Amino acid sequence: MRFTAITGVALLLIGATGVAHAQAQPVSGRPAWEPVWTPETVGKDNVPVPPQDRAFDPHAQTVPMRHIGVVTPPMRPAGTVPVASFPGSSVPVVSLNASALRPVPGGHWQVTLTGANNSPRVVDLRATCSFNNGARPVADVEVVMPGLRPGDQVAVDVAGPPVTSFVDTVPCQVISPLQ
Repeated sequence: MRFTAITGVALLLIGATGVAHAQAQPVSGRPAWEPVWTPETVGKDNVPVPPQDRAFDPHAQTVPMRHIGVVTPPMRPAGTVPVASFPGSSVPVVSLNASALRPVPGGHWQVTLTGANNSPRVVDLRATCSFNNGARPVADVEVVMPGLRPGDQVAVDVAGPPVTSFVDTVPCQVISPLQ
């Protein structure tokens, strides 16, 4: 019985040491035999691809920031929302959603904004949108949706920068009315 207990403790110590040793070893996400691919090493038959034939890298894009200005695009009805924004409620006066970012062939980027008036009064919704490449802004625009009646939900299409600039997100923020 005593031999078994000593053997068990010895195996436990050896096992714990092995686990600690294994945890101390650096772990790589890539096997050592796998090559590292870079634009200089990718090609056909071990011949690198010349720079003019390489794929577009959106992170390498450098374009000057464009300020498109203030726009009031045509509004189209998109439904209704409950009038639930009153003093003391947690419902915002207006809500805004940016969706459907798409390129217009041969032209510019376009995003569809949906604005809704959750309040019992007529409001002019003003928002600012930034057309971004990752976290870097490419262009910004201020959008006005005037005369939103209580419970109205409308959609507008907003033009952005030329499609020659890569854009992958369009965050928008309500400027007014906030209360």
